[in-house]
Amino acid sequence: MEPASFKDLERTGWIAKASTYPLGFGGATKGAVDPLLDAVGVSRGTRLLDIACGPGDGAGRAAGRGATAVGINFAPTMVELARRRFPEANFREGDAESLDFAEASFDAVICAFGLLHMAEPERAITEAFRVLAPGGHYAFTVWAPPERHQFYELVFSAMNEYGRMDVPLPPAPPFFRFSDPDESRRVLLAAGFDELKVDEVPLVWRYKSAESVIDMIYKSAVRLSMMLEHQTADARERIHQAVIEGAGKFRQYGGYAMAVPAVLVAARKP
Repeated sequence: MEPASFKDLERTGWIAKASTYPLGFGGATKGAVDPLLDAVGVSRGTRLLDIACGPGDGAGRAAGRGATAVGINFAPTMVELARRRFPEANFREGDAESLDFAEASFDAVICAFGLLHMAEPERAITEAFRVLAPGGHYAFTVWAPPERHQFYELVFSAMNEYGRMDVPLPPAPPFFRFSDPDESRRVLLAAGFDELKVDEVPLVWRYKSAESVIDMIYKSAVRLSMMLEHQTADARERIHQAVIEGAGKFRQYGGYAMAVPAVLVAARKP
């Protein structure tokens, strides 16, 4: 049975893939954690909320800096994994679009790549604003658009050539919406934030073999793997082969590496 909504699809997917995510693209996403913590000024005594915390790196590293760190995720398996990896932080199930915290509960809020997986990202941003204390800081990361992101450029080019992008999945917000600095500024200003700043974080994803890229997609991505699963068998095989061939061109230093930059957006609650 198909998930009833994009939110259902995402939650079901991350429940299933929590254990394999850190072994795949999680190796790249964790590189954005320290830039996010720096952007919101996390230090000893900071009350931090890590929204869509995934396997816990954000809250875990914040706790290592002496912060009082809380991480939330809508997938219980992700919460369990984060608790095992970072027992010094507090992790719980939670909905980014309806936070179970009082107003002004935190000095800093971060969200590493979580907006990409939310059905109503504006609500999540408004909720982050609500739970921040005046003068508190909010920062999030999203992926840079495909023309600057070697992984997405490779996969989407293969999908466009051999398959289709408009597969029958539940309606979802545009994946690269917040990669546009102007759109990020517009939404954050509308939510009440000021002192907006947009930077790019030069992340790298390292992988063992060209073939492992396909394995990574199915084990540590939700929307992308569903897009592949909805192709015809012939188209899917052609896409797989094109991705493997393309991934093999990024060999360096005995392994493989792609440039997968992130866009980091930071703002302050007046």
